[in-house]
Amino acid sequence: MALSRQRALDAHLLEPVLRAYGLGYLALTTPRLLGCLPLLLKNDTGYRVKLERLCRILLSGLGLNKFSTFCAVLVGGATWLPLLFFRITSVHSSFRSSLRSVRIVRFVSAFVSAWAAFNLLNRKSRKNDTTITDSARDEDPKGEEDRFNGLKTERLRPELSGRSLDFTLFSLTRAAGVIAAIAWNGWEKRRKSRGRWSRTEELAPRIADAGLFAGSAAVVMWAWFYSPERLPRSYEKWIGEAAQVDDRLIEALRRARRGEFIYGKDTGQAPLLESMCKDYGWPVEWGDPAATVPIPCEMVHMGCGSSCEWHAVSRFMRSFKFALLTNLPLQVLLRVRSKQPVVAINRAIRDATRSSSFLALFISMFYYSVCLARTRLGPKLLSSKLVTPLMWDSGLCVGAGCLMCGWSILAESIPRRQEIALFVAPRAAATVLPRRYDRKSNKAPYI
Repeated sequence: MALSRQRALDAHLLEPVLRAYGLGYLALTTPRLLGCLPLLLKNDTGYRVKLERLCRILLSGLGLNKFSTFCAVLVGGATWLPLLFFRITSVHSSFRSSLRSVRIVRFVSAFVSAWAAFNLLNRKSRKNDTTITDSARDEDPKGEEDRFNGLKTERLRPELSGRSLDFTLFSLTRAAGVIAAIAWNGWEKRRKSRGRWSRTEELAPRIADAGLFAGSAAVVMWAWFYSPERLPRSYEKWIGEAAQVDDRLIEALRRARRGEFIYGKDTGQAPLLESMCKDYGWPVEWGDPAATVPIPCEMVHMGCGSSCEWHAVSRFMRSFKFALLTNLPLQVLLRVRSKQPVVAINRAIRDATRSSSFLALFISMFYYSVCLARTRLGPKLLSSKLVTPLMWDSGLCVGAGCLMCGWSILAESIPRRQEIALFVAPRAAATVLPRRYDRKSNKAPYI
């Protein structure tokens, strides 16, 4: 009997640690697995390449300095240390536990666990991380330009400022959300008790969640266009796969913003888009900024024709298919143990369809807003003397797409809006904070 109780106690203590490790492992590997799905579904890729990529992703979540270990140490320490402390002090009859002492012990245990977990997370990896090439340009803003020029660069890279930045911002965002919810609930109770609750106040939380996501998405998309080094490599890659846009077109917009791609002048940038014209069968002069002002929208549509409306519909359908292939299997797996399989499958299909529609609407709204700003609506509202075509293509049209695409969150359910908004907000905040610092001086950020 005593042995069975001891085993039950051990299982009870191990369960939260194992669960935390498993959730941390899934949080680390699931986005990478989803990003790997297009490669796994390709028929022109060998099984060996697919297996190596899959094994590399699965092994990436294992190690002392991984997020999964961080979660296990944090939860394990916060669970075991108070129990160990009270078992030791129970031997001494002079120690009297109170509610205050219990809270202090739990706080100290959580603090020590967090300190140990953060040190493990920020521990240096054994892999050589002192150089960077154009094949791994996640922190090198110049690497993108070198890739189009056919060059391969290699230079020293500053130390990471810390691997816990995203986690810290996530916790801060969640804490701010909780505080805001508590304050709003108090305001709501007071207003309703006085009979002054209005329709505007009832809609405010819904608009606030959508506004938070729209603002965060605008920052992330702007960073993806003009400062991709500020985004995590996996995040940037996933956006690129969902956007399905030719890299040469993105590079042309970046060069326009840097003042290298100029309409009406021969600055040596024509070969970039001329090669794209040859690949798609367009007139070569379309790619020459000295001859064609501005870039035709048909180049932005990338083979969908000259109609901006049809391009938006086409983008929606392609993005919906892309998202559904990812969301539907995931939704079914989450409900595989349901006692009512028919109801669970119907709900999985409904949720997957709704989430896929949101993502498809996000992408199509971005592209259509770009077209509206640069050719369809913007030049008609604002004179070309006031806002030139180069001004539209050097940032204004992308800014219009960034501002509009996030409002597609209104297609999602109300609970999901808040969840998605609080997930994207830390990513947006991380884009304005430097991730690397020069080794010679910790005061100067590497941007």
